[in-house]
Amino acid sequence: MTRDNDDQFEYDVALSFASEDRAVAEKFANLLSNKSIKNFLDEVQAGALWGKDMLDHLVNIYSRKARYCVMFISQYYPLKKWTEVERTSLQESALRDANEYFLLIKLDDTKVPGITEITGYRDLRQHSMESIVNLLEQKLTQTKDRAGPPSKSHDLRSGNIPQQHKPDDQ
Repeated sequence: MTRDNDDQFEYDVALSFASEDRAVAEKFANLLSNKSIKNFLDEVQAGALWGKDMLDHLVNIYSRKARYCVMFISQYYPLKKWTEVERTSLQESALRDANEYFLLIKLDDTKVPGITEITGYRDLRQHSMESIVNLLEQKLTQTKDRAGPPSKSHDLRSGNIPQQHKPDDQ
């Protein structure tokens, strides 16, 4: 998949996973890369991440720099501190953007409160990783015109919420 030069997202996909599921995420990232789908995987970006404020950097990636986030949901996912940080950033993105943003891949039957009950998913036990990557590639092709990230973060905790301007009733 070729990317447009005017694409406002740095990544097509950011991957969110528990460390116990790293092998699955790495295989998925390799399949994405083979299709020229730009993806964020923390270890691949280790040099760029070294020395940075990880919290700030990850929040920026997951809330503003990725068109979609693929979340690998397993028994470990809700237990990890970093996945909680990523999930909070993802929810901020979902609030600012009515379009789908979370793309869930279930590795088991774990439920993540506030996400898995209402979001469609693919189950890796029922679909091959290759078929899921192909589906994601189709989704990216269909949504290539989707608006880019906002100019400012909309952090609900700080009250930085964009104002919706309503047209005058004239």
